[in-house]
Amino acid sequence: MIFLLVMARFMVAGAFCHVKCDCSKKDLLYCKDKSITDIAKLAIPHNFTFVHISDTQAMEVTDDSFRQMPITLRLSLESNRLSTITPGAFQDFPLLKSLKLSNNALHSLPSGVFHTLIDLEQLFLDRNLLLYLDPDIFENLTNLTELALNRNRLTELSTDLLTHQVNLKILNLSRNKLSSLPKDIFSSLYKLTSLTLYENLLTEITPSMFQNLTELVKLSLYSNLITVIDKNAFNQVPKLRELALHKNCLPTLADGLFLSVNKLESLSLYENPLIQLPNILFGKMDSLSSLWLYNTTLSTIPNFIFSNLTNLEILILTRNRNLSSLPSDAFSGLRRLKGLSLHTNNITSLPEDLFQDLQSLQKLSMYSNNFGDLPENLFRPLLNLQTVHLNNSKIMTLPGKIFELAPTLEKAYLDGNPWMCDCRLQEFKVWLAQNVEKVYNTSSLVCHSPSILAGIPIFKAEELICPYTTMNKVDYYISSTAASQWHGFPTVLHPDQEVNSTVIDHAVSKIGVSMSDASLDQHLYNSTSPLLLSNLNTTTVRIFFDNDSHNIQARKVFRYDLPYGKIIYFVILFNLLMQIFYVLVTCFSLLKIRKLYEYFHIFNQPVILVRMLIPLSSFSPGQNI
Repeated sequence: MIFLLVMARFMVAGAFCHVKCDCSKKDLLYCKDKSITDIAKLAIPHNFTFVHISDTQAMEVTDDSFRQMPITLRLSLESNRLSTITPGAFQDFPLLKSLKLSNNALHSLPSGVFHTLIDLEQLFLDRNLLLYLDPDIFENLTNLTELALNRNRLTELSTDLLTHQVNLKILNLSRNKLSSLPKDIFSSLYKLTSLTLYENLLTEITPSMFQNLTELVKLSLYSNLITVIDKNAFNQVPKLRELALHKNCLPTLADGLFLSVNKLESLSLYENPLIQLPNILFGKMDSLSSLWLYNTTLSTIPNFIFSNLTNLEILILTRNRNLSSLPSDAFSGLRRLKGLSLHTNNITSLPEDLFQDLQSLQKLSMYSNNFGDLPENLFRPLLNLQTVHLNNSKIMTLPGKIFELAPTLEKAYLDGNPWMCDCRLQEFKVWLAQNVEKVYNTSSLVCHSPSILAGIPIFKAEELICPYTTMNKVDYYISSTAASQWHGFPTVLHPDQEVNSTVIDHAVSKIGVSMSDASLDQHLYNSTSPLLLSNLNTTTVRIFFDNDSHNIQARKVFRYDLPYGKIIYFVILFNLLMQIFYVLVTCFSLLKIRKLYEYFHIFNQPVILVRMLIPLSSFSPGQNI
């Protein structure tokens, strides 16, 4: 019997179902056909609780589009071409709970179109072309809990538009053209939990804008033109958990702006032209897990600014092109931080105790900066560090123990740096050889200077060249003064001869730079004076400077076991032999010329003729004389 009743019901429903609709599911009528142009011709049966009509060519909903619909609870007219709705179009839906008019072409709505829908809880008017809303259009919708007005063309809202929506929980006004809001427009929304205002033209957040929103949990204000937020703007939203302020025009933030929102779990401030941050900005926030603060114009951040964010796990401070320095207590208090991003900034140096409180840090991203070098104990507090990115950061050298102090390190990215292969890199080279598996693409770590090692992978450089040599230290001075005229410095240094530090100081003072000046170091590696080389009789001296006592020791550079030492030695020897040969040839030529000169000189003497008398008796008779 029950089976027959059920079958009878479905047969009755099927008998009244339009051929272009689907009534196979219980209590659901589904009509989706491009050929439908008039909703009234569908003759919608009255015994469905859910009516869905979408993707048709229907352009209007009139008083005759629906018959009596006494049990219908949800009506969806989404994604049609509706541009006109008459005032009595929904008068036959006494129990309607949800009405969806999304994605149509509505420019306006008649003032009393929703007056009979006193039980309506959800109203979706998003993705239309609405320019204006009558102040009384929602007057009878006192049970409304969700209202979607996003993606329209609204430029203003009346003060009384939401006065009667005391049960409203979700309000979406995003992607309109609202440049301002009435002072008390949200004041009656005591139960509101979500307010979405992103992608409008708002320029200011006033102190009373969110007045009485004591239940508000989510507030989206991103992608506006906000330049000012009153310091008391968030004082009356104590339950706020998500706050989005990114992509605005904020040059600064008011002192103590977030002191009263202690339950925040997510806060985004990125892509604002922030010049500076106040010393006191955040209150005690035990629930805040992430903070996004990138693409700003900050040059630094105050000490202890994040100290109240004791449970912060992710901090993003990237792409701040003006960020050149960080104070030593910038990250004080962040004992549970797991991820810190400082990449793509302009940081030139870091304090040795910058990470002193980051014992839980696992991932550290600092690539694309201008470090040059880093302190040896920088990573000592990072007991759980797993990954560090230092690539493309203009790092020239690293202390040998910088990573030995990070016991849990799994991967280090160091490629793209201009490595200076000198004595200071020796300990790091040893660590590198022992921890090849921890370094990403070790073959890409190549020497940039000195030029003799340029392009050679660090771990293949047989012996690193020391950065400070007498030849290099005085090269600039010698290039303009003959070595023999350099006061206080001998033209030839023997391997065991000790060099007086005052001599070097004298040369440095002549050059006009400091011994610790990085620019001098660069000069040393890029220059070699042929004049000095010849005056030192192929003997150069390598000077090691002790950081503690500044003692100086000397030894030969061109030993046979040094790279290219033999080549340079034989080139110089060959040059010397060629000069000797040239001198010998010249002398021999001069001797020959002298002999020739003497030979031709004898023809300048006068010729003397001698007459000889021969006695006649020596001839026989009859001989012709």
